[in-house]
Amino acid sequence: MKLIIYSKALYATWVYYSPDRVLFDAGEGVSNVLGNKVFAIQHVFLSHGHADHITGLVGLVNIRNTAMGDTEKPLTIYYPRGNRRVEELADYIGRTNSRLHYQLRWQPLSVGQPIGVFEGQLTRYVEPFLTQHSRREPSLGYNIIEIRQRLKADYQGLSQAKIVALVQERGRQELTTTYPQKLFSYGGDSAPIEPEKIAETEILCHEATFLDDRDREGKNHSTLAEAVEVATRAGVKQTLYAIHISSRYRQQVARAQGQAQSAAQRLGLPFQIQLVPPGKICRYE
Repeated sequence: MKLIIYSKALYATWVYYSPDRVLFDAGEGVSNVLGNKVFAIQHVFLSHGHADHITGLVGLVNIRNTAMGDTEKPLTIYYPRGNRRVEELADYIGRTNSRLHYQLRWQPLSVGQPIGVFEGQLTRYVEPFLTQHSRREPSLGYNIIEIRQRLKADYQGLSQAKIVALVQERGRQELTTTYPQKLFSYGGDSAPIEPEKIAETEILCHEATFLDDRDREGKNHSTLAEAVEVATRAGVKQTLYAIHISSRYRQQVARAQGQAQSAAQRLGLPFQIQLVPPGKICRYE
């Protein structure tokens, strides 16, 4: 997996998921950082309509129309149904970009409404789930889900040779069943995500505005401890990326990273913890 993440609380947040060329949120400066990668993006998923998550769309839409690249590939921007801030921005972009070379669609989403992002042997889709931001701000999180195959329970104890023989005799479909596997989960900068909504995801991108619980303000965001608790209860399999860290901690992130990893090892957590430093462009394999 390849991720490019930029997150500075109050300024800009966005996450580029390279395998499917999907962008989650579009804070200021995203086009400048991604460069020609913007021409590959066909799906943008917005968590909510606050400025630090959507103002980069102005440049993104324009660059895909005027810079050197594939200016005909369609682009769909998905957002929480009923979010007026996003709809007002869509109206502005429509009025100021009347001669686009590509099809631009704005699609409101409801919880559980799947959007296909890859068709092939392992089909993948994005499915939105409800998050809690501020009282009057409709917000969504998103799971990238892959449809995988595994042996049916009746065949799981058999030897490899026996399985091969049965496949030749009965066909692969007779022996296997499909199941959904969450590959990546993103919650914007919401309050702690309900663990069951992201259960057994491989990668979790969860906000952690406050590294110190004593600094918590209100209920709109999350602490690092809350993010770790969500990841633990959800059964995250690989990595927790802590984003949207307040700039007040920019001199403390390195130390907090070491402390978090030590705690994860001491507690035997099955996933790594990666703090995304505020204001830095971070690339992860």
